[in-house]
Amino acid sequence: MHIPESLQDLADSEAVQFLKRPKTITRIFAGVFSLIVFSSLLTDGYQNKTDNSQLHCVLNSNSAACSFAVGAGLLSFLSSLAFLALDAHEVRLSSTRFKTAFQLLDLILAVIWAGIWAVGFCFLANQWHRSPPRYFLLGSNSAKAAITFSFFSILIWIFQAYLAFQELRNDAPVPYKRSLDEGGVVLTSLSPPSAASPVNTPTTGPHGPSYASSSLSPYLSTPMAPRLAMMPDN
Repeated sequence: MHIPESLQDLADSEAVQFLKRPKTITRIFAGVFSLIVFSSLLTDGYQNKTDNSQLHCVLNSNSAACSFAVGAGLLSFLSSLAFLALDAHEVRLSSTRFKTAFQLLDLILAVIWAGIWAVGFCFLANQWHRSPPRYFLLGSNSAKAAITFSFFSILIWIFQAYLAFQELRNDAPVPYKRSLDEGGVVLTSLSPPSAASPVNTPTTGPHGPSYASSSLSPYLSTPMAPRLAMMPDN
């Protein structure tokens, strides 16, 4: 285990960089909000009325409301912990398909949890509005905390879905992509003809195409063979 020698090494460590990621911070907040929802109703969500000792849910004596909030909060808390653990090992994933499937699952579950908390907030707020005042000795603060953090859970899971969508869009493999920019890169990668290697372009002249080639490159013409000359007799 590597022990950082200075504060700069600690700030640059993998654990600190992981905790500074927006997705990690969002998952921590989602887990904390879920923990507050189900723990507040588990501790003070069931109270007795002023006239008897039987326990009832503080949300209009509707046990379904308390059970829904406790179950959704517990499952959301476990889901946040599970994905937080998977995020810690995401950088070690070598398979692109598995990483894309994980990001797609993250997006789908974030959208589902945002919808569940939206329904839960409306349900809990409606049951609390119908509850008669001062009907229970305790539990009003726990009910208000559960309703408040149910609303915050909607926002945090929507933001989590947005982050998952951004990662899925940025990291999705594209087999082939055509664009004008790529075409420009291909065209600019072709080197133009340099001045050191001239191209002989046939031009028309008074004697046809051979005139240009003989005038531009005289050394390319075929050398004449030596002729035999008769010496005069002396």
